[in-house]
Amino acid sequence: MLGFLFICILCLFLIGAPIFVALGMGTTLSIMLEGNFPLVLVPQRMFAGLDSWPIMAIPMFMLAGNLMDQGGMSKRIVDFASASIGFVKGSLAMVAVLASMIFAAISGSATAGTAAIGSIMTPAFKEKGYNMSFVTVLLSAAGSIGPIIPPSINFVVWAFLSQTSTLAMFQAGMGPGVLMGVAMMIWIPIAVKTQHIACPRAPKASWGERFHSLYTSLPALGGPAILVLGIMTSIFTPTECSVVAAMYCVILAICLKRFSFKMLTKALKDTLASAGMSMCLCATGLVFNWVIVTSGLIGFMTTLLMSLGNKIIILLILNAMLLFLGCFIGSMQILIMVAPLLMNLATALGMSYVQMGVMAVLNVTLGLITPPMAPALFVTAKATGNKFETALKYTVQFLIPMFITLMITTFWEPLTMFLPRLLGSM
Repeated sequence: MLGFLFICILCLFLIGAPIFVALGMGTTLSIMLEGNFPLVLVPQRMFAGLDSWPIMAIPMFMLAGNLMDQGGMSKRIVDFASASIGFVKGSLAMVAVLASMIFAAISGSATAGTAAIGSIMTPAFKEKGYNMSFVTVLLSAAGSIGPIIPPSINFVVWAFLSQTSTLAMFQAGMGPGVLMGVAMMIWIPIAVKTQHIACPRAPKASWGERFHSLYTSLPALGGPAILVLGIMTSIFTPTECSVVAAMYCVILAICLKRFSFKMLTKALKDTLASAGMSMCLCATGLVFNWVIVTSGLIGFMTTLLMSLGNKIIILLILNAMLLFLGCFIGSMQILIMVAPLLMNLATALGMSYVQMGVMAVLNVTLGLITPPMAPALFVTAKATGNKFETALKYTVQFLIPMFITLMITTFWEPLTMFLPRLLGSM
């Protein structure tokens, strides 16, 4: 049955079927072939899986990100970041990272962050004479911080799959997310100097200009501040947090006179398209996971890895496997497909599901800029008007700080577990 399942899914992938269709059809046909389970099991498990309060946060966070972009708040964030650190050599590149970190604190999505910050900053990069191939990879890498800094859609999905506290996942992601952003900003001047990349120095802003940019950006910065404060102090649940984020963006758009029926319609359409795909993927992925667990494959793979007898080697192999999958499959799809194995290994290694989840999400995030798929790189290449192929050679420049962050997250537990334990979420 397992052989038929994987062959069926692979064939559907090759003919271009969406991943949720491949998972759903492959699993259903395998259950029919086995004959020991009633077919009604498929819709029952799909419905029961989606009948979840925490999973409702996914479409609302997507809506918040779209409203933030459509409402013009992204531009104010970029202006504030530029005035704050815009005088260092290669500073505009560092501004992109800082702006992406702030934007991530309300959208939770890599695609939304990459598209929003990329579309705003591309003209400035071109005007200053930056190497646009380098900029394409930079914006892609900076946007990938979105799934790490809370609130994160991928954290919601992992918490849903592993029955872990979403709040604890959000709190655990704060340290690795900030570390990744700081590591990128430290790496940019090094890469610019050693690789002789064209990154001119921007004029230094006066203190008056800095205070003015801070004043004008306060409404846009208020959203992330409210959400992070609410999450860290448990004022509201992650699902309530997503609704607060969406409503804040609507109110802010109205106050800034950027709200219109056309803007709202576009944001809702984009959200429905993305959320519909995510929900279908979660539903079919749950049935796929059930078949894999029932077959005994997860137990076999766990035993095989544990036979190595060394936790460091096991985690390195696990990271290598996730990095390899990230080159070909989207991050959410990987989490859904390997969740049973990750949970089994976490239990066997004495790791919490929270730490394993943060490590896994951070790992598959690297796949957003690794070829041949590199979805974030494709989106940014389109936004910047640069060729995807010419940007690939700069990919390694940002995989280095991202990989360092991944290794620290994997092997230094306090980075992820300090805040959840301190705030009583564990």
